[in-house]
Amino acid sequence: MASSWVPGPELAWQLHAECPDPCVLFQAVRDAAGVLLDFQWTALNPAAEALVRGLGLGPSLSTWGDGLKGLPERGALVGLVDTGAPLSFEMRGRLEGTERWYRARALKRGDGFSLWLSDITDVSAERRSLREELEKERAARAREEHLRLALETARMVTWEWSEARLTLVWSPNAEAFFGHPPGGLGDTMESFLEQVLPGERTRVAEAFLQGLCAEGPYTFQFRAQWEDGTWRCYEVVGQTVREEGRPTRMLGVVMDCTERERAQAALRAAEERYRLVSWATNDVVWDWNPSGESIHWGESCRTVFGYTPEEMGGISWWERQLHPDDRELVLRSLEHVLGSGGESWLAEYRFRRKDGMYVHVLDRGLVTRDAQGRTLRMIGSLMDITERKRAVERMQEEAQFRERFIGILGHDLRNPLNAIMLSARQLRRRGAMAPMQQQLAQRIETSAARMGNMISDILDLTRARLSGGIPLHLSPTSLPAVCRQVVEELTVAHPGREILVRAEGGGEGIWDPERLAQVVSNLVGNALEHGEREGPVIVHCRDEAERQVLEISNTGEPIPSHQLATLFDPFRQVGAGRSGRGSGLGLGLFIVRELVEAHGGRVTVRSTENEGTTFTVLLPRDARVAARGGALPEEAHTG
Repeated sequence: MASSWVPGPELAWQLHAECPDPCVLFQAVRDAAGVLLDFQWTALNPAAEALVRGLGLGPSLSTWGDGLKGLPERGALVGLVDTGAPLSFEMRGRLEGTERWYRARALKRGDGFSLWLSDITDVSAERRSLREELEKERAARAREEHLRLALETARMVTWEWSEARLTLVWSPNAEAFFGHPPGGLGDTMESFLEQVLPGERTRVAEAFLQGLCAEGPYTFQFRAQWEDGTWRCYEVVGQTVREEGRPTRMLGVVMDCTERERAQAALRAAEERYRLVSWATNDVVWDWNPSGESIHWGESCRTVFGYTPEEMGGISWWERQLHPDDRELVLRSLEHVLGSGGESWLAEYRFRRKDGMYVHVLDRGLVTRDAQGRTLRMIGSLMDITERKRAVERMQEEAQFRERFIGILGHDLRNPLNAIMLSARQLRRRGAMAPMQQQLAQRIETSAARMGNMISDILDLTRARLSGGIPLHLSPTSLPAVCRQVVEELTVAHPGREILVRAEGGGEGIWDPERLAQVVSNLVGNALEHGEREGPVIVHCRDEAERQVLEISNTGEPIPSHQLATLFDPFRQVGAGRSGRGSGLGLGLFIVRELVEAHGGRVTVRSTENEGTTFTVLLPRDARVAARGGALPEEAHTG
């Protein structure tokens, strides 16, 4: 290493020996091909000589990285030599045990460069200190922002009360938290108490005073009203700070617990409703975890079974209260629901009350399972259905009695009626009777026939309502033939009236001919009774796809629209007929509907001023389909 510098004449003015900043002149080191391998210093001023010696730097620039940190990459220095663009950078090294910072500037000089170093240790320290302060301030602002976001997310604000200043300091989001504009909350305890509902201000002020004397955290709740008139519920959590045993300040948080209070109020209301419903329905509610023994029983068990909830035991106790004849079936059904993944359970059995008597109960339960299908819980209710079962049994007995009674009544009435009709007929056939006597005999026979029809209607009503429907005797039947036979009989009974039969197609099907004759007779008789005397009654049969259509029409006054909805109900009459009085018991159309539906068909009516009244009967080709649960499709419904 050279100990002195002998610069060329062109650098003498720049590299003066008394220059205070270190300056080093580097020359490029190249191989035979001219490739730059390294830089080696060739001259340095006294300041640089002291620096090089103090840092232990070698003659080659590649060795300086051990003593000085921050040297540019060799490519940047090669660019400096090739292009002449100066470089500026910072370097640091440890000189006499102290870390020193230098600002470096490299300038091209021939096939090398000069390196000027300025000591900026003090400036760098100040700069680092400033950066540290800025980082601390940035971190503090970040913490404040995180705290603000946390408070807003948690719906809470912070507060601090000072004994010395008698002021109340809130976090920045307090005004929005309490629904006030900026500055509307104030900084005193009195201004805060003004936000509290009037009826709670005294209690809140006393709570703060008690908190001032409290050891450890304290909490209380209050309600405040927003400017829009709504109120919200808040919870205060505070802590008192003491110095030399004297309270100097209080600090804490205020949380918005409105939704929590509403949810709890809703839960309490739901529990109360559930309790009242349980009492009102007289059901015993139960809750069972199938993995354990215990069952939680509702309060109604005292009223229903005579037990207190404490006397009602677990699942084993419940099993022992089952009637011995029902126990096995009930337990098997419960095990099946639990083991098969079912969601609901229903069982009817006999249960032993506290007084030893058995009552009939209806037990219903719902099963709750986890994602894997394991049973977590089962909740249900027990209903005492003893009286209901007795009522059903009584109703069944009464229905059977009514059926037998009406059947016997109809049978016993027919015998004297037949005798009356035969006697009247015989009297009319005796030619020696006077005209008045003939007329009386005719009236007796007609009245007896009408009464016989009423008895038949009553028996059909009994079968339809109490015996599961009117029985049918099905066989191959021609609907047009049935219609012609009925019309012939009615023509004799109504001389002078025009009844026309029109048939399209064969009209063959599997039906009950006697019951179809009853349908046709009732509908045609109804048309004769209520239609115009001068107008015809038309009976129209036609084939249509898989069904048979029967239409019976008459002219005359239409049926009032308000009566159409109940026209087929029993004991309903449209009104007085041509005879001036109602016909029969009002069961004719009801029996028509029951007979048609027993065949799997439908009957409808359409009645207008211009078209008159038309009853339409739709029958399936084979009534046996109805017996197997079939029916006409919905589009078959007309009228």
